[in-house]
Amino acid sequence: MTQQAGRGNAGQILETLMKGQTLKYLIFAVLLLNFVQYFLEEAQQASLMLTAESPLLAWTGVFVTTIDELGWIGLLLAFELETYWLSYQALSVRWVRFSLQGLRGLCYVLLAHTIVSNLSATQSYLQIDPEPEMVSPCTLADQDVFFSQNLAYQLITPDNCQALTSDEGLFYLETNVVTDASGYQMAGWHTWIDLQDALLWLLVVCAIELSVRLQNAAVIEGRWVFLASIARFGYGVLIIDGLFWLATGHYLYAFDQALWIGGFWAIEWNLKQWRTAIEDGTNHDEVTA
Repeated sequence: MTQQAGRGNAGQILETLMKGQTLKYLIFAVLLLNFVQYFLEEAQQASLMLTAESPLLAWTGVFVTTIDELGWIGLLLAFELETYWLSYQALSVRWVRFSLQGLRGLCYVLLAHTIVSNLSATQSYLQIDPEPEMVSPCTLADQDVFFSQNLAYQLITPDNCQALTSDEGLFYLETNVVTDASGYQMAGWHTWIDLQDALLWLLVVCAIELSVRLQNAAVIEGRWVFLASIARFGYGVLIIDGLFWLATGHYLYAFDQALWIGGFWAIEWNLKQWRTAIEDGTNHDEVTA
């Protein structure tokens, strides 16, 4: 009896969170905290690998995740405003409409940087000599060279060089970054996962963008609606990507992936409520009631 009551209370709490906005804004808040975490992590990496003389592209390359997260946060904000907070009357005001379009445009520019960065990383990886150079880590000690393994970097010193790897040959991922055979293979997996993950997220967000445009025109069925629904199958692959990061020990990346899926599912929930309002003959302004 007590267990049944406990399950009932838990179910009621979850239902309240889903019907209300508590769960959605909790996800949004944690996403902001994650953004700060990524910025601090990449700032530390930049302090190790870059100098004041490093070119701008090198800096944006190191802060690629921070820039990417900023773009997604902006898109999430724009979609949340358009699908939940703003009424038809507000959306019909020119400066409001142009402001939302400008915000989304800026976010897509930031996300384009991520795609370009991932394409550049893919090209750089494909240009790596597939044969290792016969050099040991200890010969690179105190030369400002880093050893990389599964996205972790260590400056090679006389104290740690022998413990880094037992391989007798190393791969140069960058001019000052080396790794062993297992690290080289893992770098390839990360390169591929990062690229297709970024492309799939764009596919999903384009599907949401299409749904918003269609529902603004009160269109809730047809081939374009079907196309937007099919594109949402990208969520399945995004979940698999999150499992990859979880399996490779990047718990923050996996947690972040789950949060972003939850964040955009919240937008999908807004769209569902909006679509139900259209089917019932009510209007967009009543969705937030």
